[in-house]
Amino acid sequence: MGAGPLVLDALGMLVFVGAPAVGAAWLAVAWWLEHRSDRIPILLYHRLVRKADVDLGTVADDEPVWASYDTVFAAQMDALREAGFTTLDFDEYLEIRSGARSMPSRPVIVTFDDGYLSNYTLAFPTLRKNGQKATIFVAPEPDAETRELVAGIDGFLSAEQMKDLAANGVSIQSHSLTHPVLTELSPEAVDYELAESRRRLEAITGQPVRHLAIPRAGYSRAIRARARRHGYATVCCNNKGTSTGWSDPLALPRIVIERDTSPGDLLRSLTPRAGFALRVVGNLKRVPERLGGVRFAQRVRGLLYREPFGRLFTTRNLKRGVAVAGAGYLAAGLLFAWHLLHR
Repeated sequence: MGAGPLVLDALGMLVFVGAPAVGAAWLAVAWWLEHRSDRIPILLYHRLVRKADVDLGTVADDEPVWASYDTVFAAQMDALREAGFTTLDFDEYLEIRSGARSMPSRPVIVTFDDGYLSNYTLAFPTLRKNGQKATIFVAPEPDAETRELVAGIDGFLSAEQMKDLAANGVSIQSHSLTHPVLTELSPEAVDYELAESRRRLEAITGQPVRHLAIPRAGYSRAIRARARRHGYATVCCNNKGTSTGWSDPLALPRIVIERDTSPGDLLRSLTPRAGFALRVVGNLKRVPERLGGVRFAQRVRGLLYREPFGRLFTTRNLKRGVAVAGAGYLAAGLLFAWHLLHR
């Protein structure tokens, strides 16, 4: 046998034996985490869009991930209430983790990132009607790039609106000051973003700001350390999955709620089995970020989420794609095993 076949056999062993062993260990840990009794799902929304405006054609309907219909959100919150879920804020979350508060039978945390106006005009009425809590992570001075993304589509919360939200069960917490990629800033600039955001939001709401969500996936160990230094007790980053007692409070995972998530899908996403699948798919979505950084990942997402391909990269369709790819991988592995036995 020449060197060529030996190299191919070695490559096959790496692909079909070594990689599966590592993958199986990671999947086993993910499965265990999602089946713990102390799991508390944290849902992530961004902005809402009025479905009636979409039907009239007055609002673009081209954002499959970061926007949700107002009517679907209302139905989702109704479904949570009817299923007996208790909505928590992050102070209560920490009390549960410390043992100072008992765990409700079905806990969930509802969060929004960025502080869009639609959180107040479209989400808040539903939350208030149902007596449900939520947390909005606000960047009080969003930069030009952030504003341009929703120009003519949505706006940002005013100080008066934040006061009203904070007085009625919606916690206003930090999403940095200007919504930058924190890992691209100097340490001094990061310190200013974290400290000034907290100072301004506390001045507006009169309530403590102890919780942070990292904008635009700009998370690292250095950012984590600076968040701790500035007194943040929890940090939501770009990790995907369900929070458990083993989760680092300064690196909490969340479940992204997309435009095609129905109320039934939402309830299923809170089960251990679905949480496991979301953890796997969520980490696959982070591959571009890990390969080339935040800006590279943004460019890749910008290309992939455009029509006609955008719908292929929603979580629902990605789960189907993973299943098909897994079946193909298994078939290829069986062929490789047959090759080794019959060469």
